[in-house]
Amino acid sequence: MLLRLPIAFIGSALLSLGMFWLMHHLISQPIDAGEVREAMRIEFSRLRQDTEVATKRDEKVTRERPPQAPEQLRMSFNTSGVENNVAQLTPVVDAAGAMSKMSMSAGSDRDVIPLVRIPPDYPPRALSRGLEGYVVVQFTITGAGTVKDAIAIESSSKIFEDAAIKSILRWRYNPKVENGAAVERIGMRTVIRFQLEN
Repeated sequence: MLLRLPIAFIGSALLSLGMFWLMHHLISQPIDAGEVREAMRIEFSRLRQDTEVATKRDEKVTRERPPQAPEQLRMSFNTSGVENNVAQLTPVVDAAGAMSKMSMSAGSDRDVIPLVRIPPDYPPRALSRGLEGYVVVQFTITGAGTVKDAIAIESSSKIFEDAAIKSILRWRYNPKVENGAAVERIGMRTVIRFQLEN
């Protein structure tokens, strides 16, 4: 065991000296200039190259005109058979109460006078199909000036009847006066036409 330690020291010293001699020999060899190659440059970091600054000009925005909306079909409202003296405002007076308390002379008899006529809503089905037509409506004007018992007695198509009746039920009149008292006017007739305007 005592012999191993000095042998290890001597062996390690020889090995170290041999390594140093080999490195010295490699370094001390002359290098031929023709064999020198240009070393490749390796970049470990990416460098951003400066880019030319270009001035950005605002381009003029050309606005397109919006497409024209298709013309909407308009409804023409026409009535006949009753006077067309129509007021634009709905009366606020309770005609039944006012007429019952009024005393009129015998010379003040008069027929019904239209106050408000509301045009009918064009039925959507007829409008989508482009249909036109008419409805003859018979109705009664009460002593209060309202409309009741409206019925369609003739029409070009059933499609228009409901719209015509609903419209007439919203009409208002000054009632008929006989002998100073407001009375019902039965059997009134009017024609409501449904026409599309081009």
